[in-house]
Amino acid sequence: MKPQRISTGPITPKSTQDWLTNHSRVLAGNVDFGDTMTNKEQGRNMKCSKNTGTTPAANTEFIVTHGLGRIPITFFGHTNNGGVIYQSRATLGTSTQVFLKCTTATAAYSLVLI
Repeated sequence: MKPQRISTGPITPKSTQDWLTNHSRVLAGNVDFGDTMTNKEQGRNMKCSKNTGTTPAANTEFIVTHGLGRIPITFFGHTNNGGVIYQSRATLGTSTQVFLKCTTATAAYSLVLI
């Protein structure tokens, strides 16, 4: 089901209720990041970039390239050795890259940028 994109008449309490009902049906349980760490899934509906890799030396900046076409607003992920990945600059990144550091060396990481 697609959300209603145009008004079908004047804005009334009933039309607002119909609009909210329609959008809640669309979103109810149907928003996800996909099933794998690839960026090739056709079924995903959350604009994100998924990245994996290995960090350099502890607390050393590394660059992650993404395809969002905008500066990400945040990221989340995990490492295989308990390292914490954090933003290394005042601005997270650019429309094509983010700049990060990790508290541990050679941590295999999986990140989702949104």
